[in-house]
Amino acid sequence: MQRKTKIVFDIIKIIVNIIMIVFAILGLINNNDNYYAWYWLLVSAMLVLEAYYLFRWTKVGEWNIDKKDSKSIRYSFDGITTGTFCTSAFLYLIVMGLELFNKSIKSNFFVIIIVSVLLTLSVLFNLLAVNTANRESKELAEKMYKYKK
Repeated sequence: MQRKTKIVFDIIKIIVNIIMIVFAILGLINNNDNYYAWYWLLVSAMLVLEAYYLFRWTKVGEWNIDKKDSKSIRYSFDGITTGTFCTSAFLYLIVMGLELFNKSIKSNFFVIIIVSVLLTLSVLFNLLAVNTANRESKELAEKMYKYKK
């Protein structure tokens, strides 16, 4: 992914996350179903955006500078991003599944707080994983090819 595209994606993710938190707070304060609906719509959009963002960064042959260190960077990136995204998606699916039995689960104070915090942490950890993988790959390439800026 190009640097300009990455910056645009990062800004969009942060803006959507802030708007999502604002709707969560408004929904909890006003106890209005419209705010809850917008909140869960933004949670869904955030998960789709996060999946697309990670898909754009997952290029298998791109980081193979050498055999040992590139695999280490790759495994670290894959482990962090897969763990955080799958945890967030699993929690979302649990909430949607429990909604079949209890209609008020999506307006529960604790569910909204837990989903907001977990999704925000997921976004932050994925941004950190991408930045760390880029930095380590750049350092490895400079070390391998003796390139200094």
